[in-house]
Amino acid sequence: MKKNIAIFTPLANEEKTAKQFILEVLSYKKYFNKFNFFIILDKASKDNTYKIVEKLEKKNKSLKLIWAPKNKTVVDAYMAGYKTCLKTKSEWILEIDGGGSHNPKNIVNFLKFMNFDYDCIYGSRFCKGGKMLNSNFIRYLFSKGGSLLSKVFFKINLADTTSGYQMFKRKILKKIVNKKLLSRDRFIQTEMKIYTRKLNVKEVPIQYICDTHTMNLYAIFESLYLLVKIKILNKNYI
Repeated sequence: MKKNIAIFTPLANEEKTAKQFILEVLSYKKYFNKFNFFIILDKASKDNTYKIVEKLEKKNKSLKLIWAPKNKTVVDAYMAGYKTCLKTKSEWILEIDGGGSHNPKNIVNFLKFMNFDYDCIYGSRFCKGGKMLNSNFIRYLFSKGGSLLSKVFFKINLADTTSGYQMFKRKILKKIVNKKLLSRDRFIQTEMKIYTRKLNVKEVPIQYICDTHTMNLYAIFESLYLLVKIKILNKNYI
């Protein structure tokens, strides 16, 4: 049975890869009854990405460019995407990053489980079949270590708690958004998994390509701080 889906991607400064990425995602439209794909752009993007997406939008009815000039952080971009997708009333909402880190071909791995009774389907680099490519030791250590640490704090039954390639049932995502997430950086991916850990979730393999080998110190400190804070608040699931 075909499903309805809304997909979003925050983009910035991806003029070299934006067209190919967008067209590849759009090629999966055939698998759905209703298909919406939103590109979130803001002032962080300084190159020709906006013009490229705008041109593609005119040729593809399923593609919509969302200009969000008030965004100040990466979380603002994600929230703009979540809220835009929720307005479509699509049954499923998929988050996928551009810039080459997430492979659109992995969408088929999510498709296999959309007709089952899952609340969330999470892309995983560390489950069977998953891969983390082009990574140095430090980047791998923090990704893997972050997942292990969050599993210790909250007993999350996932191999990968820091991946951002993820899909939610509309009703679940709406609860998460209404909960008002605490993170202002990449910890948002883990925070969402903390809140959904008692639900019926499924992990599917993805091939993640690291686009940078550097680590954001603020993101690391925020992650540690919020792990403790959410645990202390004890309001850590939906």
